[in-house]
Amino acid sequence: MKLEQAIHARWAASAALCALLPAHRFTTGVAHAAGIPYATLARKPGRTLFRTNAGDALDEIPLEIHVWHDEFDAAQAIAHEVKAAFDRGAFALGDGGRVLRMLRAGESIVEHADGLWQWTIAFSLHVHLPSGY
Repeated sequence: MKLEQAIHARWAASAALCALLPAHRFTTGVAHAAGIPYATLARKPGRTLFRTNAGDALDEIPLEIHVWHDEFDAAQAIAHEVKAAFDRGAFALGDGGRVLRMLRAGESIVEHADGLWQWTIAFSLHVHLPSGY
């Protein structure tokens, strides 16, 4: 399972998060969902922290979850549940890969000229990738 798939699976597994924003309204990359609200996942370029002689690696991967909503309070509630579902998380990726920790690295809130709120929650992940991954 790829990292993005695992993030989507965690979103779908959170009843509290799905009650505020269903999993089908959460996409990777550019949003293709029609209408507001929605959320997007943006993976940033990572770096390898170290690699063993056996070929295992520990990578640091930054990513952001963007929440788009026309109501501040609703966006804030979704952002709160995103942090509850993901911050300080650890989970398997399959094929031996594992997110060892997913830590919140920051957040920002922007109100765009059209009144749309964009809440960005940044995370830093440490990912163990076994040899051949």
